[in-house]
Parts: sequence; structure tokens; C-alpha cells
Amino acid sequence: MDTAEPPITVTDAPSEDDRAVIAEGLAAYNLTQAGHSDALPLAVLVRDLQSGAVVGGLYGRSYLGLLTIERFHLPERLRRGRLGCRVLGLAEAEGRRRGCTRAVLSTLHFQAPGFYQKQGWEVAARIECDPPGHTRFYMTKRLV
Repeated sequence: MDTAEPPITVTDAPSEDDRAVIAEGLAAYNLTQAGHSDALPLAVLVRDLQSGAVVGGLYGRSYLGLLTIERFHLPERLRRGRLGCRVLGLAEAEGRRRGCTRAVLSTLHFQAPGFYQKQGWEVAARIECDPPGHTRFYMTKRLV
């Protein structure tokens, strides 16, 4: 029996294969514990009227009853007129359709915590970050 510790490396550039080993290993373990997997990616895309190119939107995933918003961006010129509300609302509705009962996201103080609160999201945690004066908010919303 080999009792030597395996080598450990730190990198800022893991390969797709490296990432796959970790993701697939965790997914297999989670399946044994949860008994099923319903993981699906989710995107709500905003397209340019003329070119059809994606100019913003959000992406995330749903998994075991939780909708996770990972990234949400709209160009400055599209940030008024309730477009953001519509995009977020479509993601929440799709989460509900998939059986999600709660949603989570994180946002920085200079991004959009007030926007999310106006849409019914609540601050679950507030973490002071560096540089001093920066704050990250972890937010949640019940979808039922």
C-alpha cells in the first residue's frame, strides 16, 4: 500500500481535461447522494435588432431545485426601460418551470444589489472585500 501523498499543483490555467475530472467526479458523487441529477444550463440572451448578435443577458444553471445566476450583463445603453427586469423575470420563470424553489446569485456593491432587491431578492450574506470599501452581496429569492 502506497502511503505517499500525491503531488499537488496550483494553476491559473487548468486544462479542460483537468476541469472535467473534477466536475465529473463531483457530479458522480452528488448522484450517489441525491439519487438523481437534473442539472441544466440556462441563458437568457438579448440580441441586437439588426445583426441578431448577442449584446447581453444572463447565464447560470439549475440543479436540485436551485437556480443559480452566474453572470448578468446588459450594455449601459440598454439598462433603462425595464429590460433587465424582463431578462431576470424570464430566468426566474424558467427556474420555476424546472422545479426550482429558490434562486441565488452574488453581486458587488457597485453592480446591482439595489436592482435585485427591487425584484424581490434578499441579502443572505454581506462580505467586505478588498480593496477596502468594496462589498460582495450573496442574494437569494424564493421562487414559489
